[in-house]
Amino acid sequence: MRIYLKAKHWQLFIVLIGAMFMAQALMASSIINEGMPNVVSFVVPMMLLSIVYFGWFWAISSACYKVLPKELASSPRPMQIALIYAFAYIVLSGIFFFGKGAKPPGYVVVMHLLAMVSIFYSLGFTAKQLTKLEQNKNVTFFSYSGPFFLMWFFPIGVWFIQPKVNQLLSNNNA
Repeated sequence: MRIYLKAKHWQLFIVLIGAMFMAQALMASSIINEGMPNVVSFVVPMMLLSIVYFGWFWAISSACYKVLPKELASSPRPMQIALIYAFAYIVLSGIFFFGKGAKPPGYVVVMHLLAMVSIFYSLGFTAKQLTKLEQNKNVTFFSYSGPFFLMWFFPIGVWFIQPKVNQLLSNNNA
C-alpha cells in the first residue's frame, strides 16, 4: 500500500482515468460487436478502477491510523469492511445486470444503496483521518468537507489530495 502514499498526483490521475477510459472502451466495443454488454467487459474494468480508487482510501486511512496519536486515531476496520462490501457488490452487479437473462431481483436496490452508503462512509472516514492528521486535533464535518468532496470528485481531487498525502504520510513510517 505504500505505493499509494508515494505516488505523485499525476501518476494516480493517469491510472484512475486510464481505468475509466478502459471501462468505457470495453463497454462500447462489447455493445458494438454484440449489441449487449457482456459481464466481462463490465466487471473487469470496474474491478480495476475500484481496486485503485478503494485502495487509495484504504492506504490513506491505514497510514493515518498508524501515525495519529491514540486519542485521535479511529480504527479503519469498519471502513475497510465497507470497502470490501462495495467491491463485492461491484463485482456481483455485473452478473445481476449483464448476466444471462439479466433481470435483477428486487433486493439489488437495497444492495446498491448499501454499497453507496459504504462508499460515502469510506470517503468521509478517509477525509476525516487525513484532516485529523493535518490539524492534529479532532475535527467536525465542516473541517473535512473540502477533502471529502475532493475525494468524491477524484479526477479533480487527486490533484489536491495526493500532494497532501505525499507531504503528511510518505515521509512517516506508515
